[in-house]
Amino acid sequence: MRNDYGMDFDPAALSRLNDRQLGDLVTQIASAVGADPRKTAALLGNMDSLRESLKDLTPRQAKQLLDRAGEEKSREIYDLIRKKGK
Repeated sequence: MRNDYGMDFDPAALSRLNDRQLGDLVTQIASAVGADPRKTAALLGNMDSLRESLKDLTPRQAKQLLDRAGEEKSREIYDLIRKKGK
């Protein structure tokens, strides 16, 4: 799915991240969208559950989530996903 900034996003790239990489990425995304750090930490406490939730993430849902971060942060996050998901 292409976002408004011309970047493609493939949610399957998330499945290729190891737990540390995924945790770092989720932390960065949560920070960018203003999520409560305590809730983020709780979410990261169960990586199996997090992965289960993400496996059903559609490209549209991912785009909507990432676009909430604004153009600059969205670009950073897309770049991180692309680099880490290879």
